Amino acid sequence: MRGKRSYLLALDTATLGLALALFDGAEWAAVTYWRTADRHTAELMQRCQELMAKVGLTPEDLIAVAVVSGPGSFTGLRAGIAAAKGLAMALDRPLFGIGTEEAMLADLPPWMETLNVFLPAGRGRLALRRYQWSGQWMPAGEPVLTTAEALIASWTPGVWLVGEWTAQDHMRLGQPPIVPWLIPRGGPSRVMGAARLAWARYQAGERPDPALLRPIYLRTPSVPAG
Repeated sequence: MRGKRSYLLALDTATLGLALALFDGAEWAAVTYWRTADRHTAELMQRCQELMAKVGLTPEDLIAVAVVSGPGSFTGLRAGIAAAKGLAMALDRPLFGIGTEEAMLADLPPWMETLNVFLPAGRGRLALRRYQWSGQWMPAGEPVLTTAEALIASWTPGVWLVGEWTAQDHMRLGQPPIVPWLIPRGGPSRVMGAARLAWARYQAGERPDPALLRPIYLRTPSVPAG
């Protein structure tokens, strides 16, 4: 048993895999990641219960819940947000929605200056958005749809590529000269970013009402990035 320390539970179901993290502001009690074949709802709460039991925690040990709120897949976001809302409302705890891109960028250093964040968008496409550092990571324009091939063709050396990609995309992107500029940010790294951001907001006194959280779905123009 871990005594009377309080923990935040973070959930990420936004894209290809699911991830959970238990965080106390200083240490990770547990982090887990797995993939599922459209069984988000059936598996998620069972995994939460197993994770907490493994480290000797009960739901009452939680001070807050966080969930990656999108953009992402419709099915994944719906399952994750429904589970997080149900848990937070049952425990009367605040629920923090953390954007997918925000979670990806959580601990990236300012010296990277300019980067492209991208997520799988289905049908062989990637959703890409450029960010620049200006005291914090700020979006430079709206998301666009592209492909791995178009991304390689239009890539400029010096621009980092941060995100999650499929195995097929990795075969294309993981080649010189672009491969040293790829920073994977899926699964555990993203849920950990969400947990850190939510913890900071909790410590700053924020107490979001779980009932008000809504998913952020991807809306992009149907044109490739050039």
